[in-house]
Amino acid sequence: MMSALRKANDAVSVLSKVIVIISFSILIIACVLQVFTRFVLNNALSWTEELARYAFIWSNLAGAVICVRHVSHATVTAVTECLPRKAQVALKLIVQILIIAICTILVVYGGQVTWATRLQTSPALRVNMALINSSVPISALFMLIHSVLFFVEHLQELAGKGGDNT
Repeated sequence: MMSALRKANDAVSVLSKVIVIISFSILIIACVLQVFTRFVLNNALSWTEELARYAFIWSNLAGAVICVRHVSHATVTAVTECLPRKAQVALKLIVQILIIAICTILVVYGGQVTWATRLQTSPALRVNMALINSSVPISALFMLIHSVLFFVEHLQELAGKGGDNT
């Protein structure tokens, strides 16, 4: 089971990086195109702002997945570093439980919102809004995979069976 979870974790990590690269590239191109057409051609395109907004959403949520994977989200370590090692691991377990709970909520309710908006289209691009709204449950699912692996590893560490120190 752990090897399957690790493989899923690695696949999700690669996919998240690809999503960030593509969506951030689209964001930059849309913003440059918007500035060029507005200030150089004096005729702004109507769809570039919307495209940039949707690319920004995907970039941020996929970036959050990467942060969870590398445990680089915001933390305050001043107190936790003073705790004994077992207490630090127990605190990491609690954090992972909270992340798992929040991601589960985001997957469930984000999926419901995505389903509810499947027949709507965006005003300028005429893109199905489910494509945009699916960024929440997809990235939450990816974060969930990372967090479940970390949770299991922390449990093994607490039990004295090794594990990763993330």
